[in-house]
Amino acid sequence: MLAKIFTVVAPVFAVVGLGYLWAKLNQKFDSETLTNLVLKVATPCLIFSSLTSLDISLTTVGTMAFAAALGLVIAAIVGWVVLKYLNLSYSTYLPSLMHANSGNIGLPLVLMAFGDEGLVMGVSYFIVNSISQYSIGYGISAGSFSFSRLFKQPLNYAIVISLLVLWFNLSVPVWIANTTELLGGLVIPALLLVLGHSLAQLKVTDLRLSFQLAMVRLTLGVCLGFLIVWVLRLEGSQAGVVFLMFTMPVAVFNVVFAKHFNRSPEKVAGLVVLSSLMVFTILPVLVWIALWLAGQN
Repeated sequence: MLAKIFTVVAPVFAVVGLGYLWAKLNQKFDSETLTNLVLKVATPCLIFSSLTSLDISLTTVGTMAFAAALGLVIAAIVGWVVLKYLNLSYSTYLPSLMHANSGNIGLPLVLMAFGDEGLVMGVSYFIVNSISQYSIGYGISAGSFSFSRLFKQPLNYAIVISLLVLWFNLSVPVWIANTTELLGGLVIPALLLVLGHSLAQLKVTDLRLSFQLAMVRLTLGVCLGFLIVWVLRLEGSQAGVVFLMFTMPVAVFNVVFAKHFNRSPEKVAGLVVLSSLMVFTILPVLVWIALWLAGQN
């Protein structure tokens, strides 16, 4: 079991560490270009390739998507209550409490822990989390919601096309399958490198507040993981993937929104750093629980 956990977490630590070290050595790294390439090209390709190349039913995709959506609703309610109690700004902190880092850390972890099947399930979860982050999360930070933003995200078109292929059981041309698989392969290492590089640059300015909210995010994630698995009666890899996804730290992209709308970006950055450090510290335990829930211990 320990060997299994090590094979899951070691590659994640290694690649994140490489990105962190690269930043500390002041090596050139165009994070913005790489992030845009991943979001606008590689991620849509990963979604299409994962959903259409592997044997997965629309029922499984729907179950994972519903789990993600249900968790987001509960996280939003709990986050709102916590922030009201602490008298903190919803526009600044609620997106961070709602949206976990299911991309940078979540997808690599479920791939390492549960293989290609886990990756497809993770992608199904990631789709809902991403749509929410770039629409609802963006709207909360901005102070207003714009439905038109949904039409500006390439991943949404990849989702629609993938679901049509699955629904009508269409055959994907080999050259398209190979191309999207190749480009989709960029996502995992690129996201980990960007995460490590970002963590090296973000600074903690309010340690006490960042620690409090990071604890809220971690506790909320663990509780949601168990709750959703229990409520939906999930078993096997589905249970393990859902648990891991919910327990991930605050998504780095929340800092981008905070900077764009001047929502105390330095405090949001501190929350991202501390929540990431907390999760990394107990990551072997989280993986062990996920494998236990999946019946693989």
